[in-house]
Amino acid sequence: MNNLFALFRNVVVLGLVAWAFSACTDGWNVGAGDEESAFNRRFHYYYGEDCRHDAFGQSYDCSDIYSLNSSMTVHLSITYDGYATLCVDDDCSRYDPGEYTESYSHGVRYYDFEGDDTRMIVYADGSEVVYIDYYEKMAYYYYYSY
Repeated sequence: MNNLFALFRNVVVLGLVAWAFSACTDGWNVGAGDEESAFNRRFHYYYGEDCRHDAFGQSYDCSDIYSLNSSMTVHLSITYDGYATLCVDDDCSRYDPGEYTESYSHGVRYYDFEGDDTRMIVYADGSEVVYIDYYEKMAYYYYYSY
């Protein structure tokens, strides 16, 4: 009888430990799946425009809008805890929450990924993507429609 009581007590204790451990974690899943994405969109761009870009952040002397030879695909996925994956065509980069900013321009939300000599701005509505190369002093605008 004592062995049965000891076995029951051990099962209860192990159950409580497992319950306490699971209550302190976000669950048993590791990594982020699509169901955990706060933002997950894929955009296709068919038109481009090249502009000179000055030190004050202004674009000027822009080319005519032209059709891209093949569409450019941009896929942006951001998890609820702020980790972002940005893919341009098949070239993907990952960003921690502090490595990009989210803001608004004319009521449209955009995500701003700034590197050492480059900057990529992705508008959340898919209307445009802006790639700025500070070294070349150029800004490249990509649009969904003309």
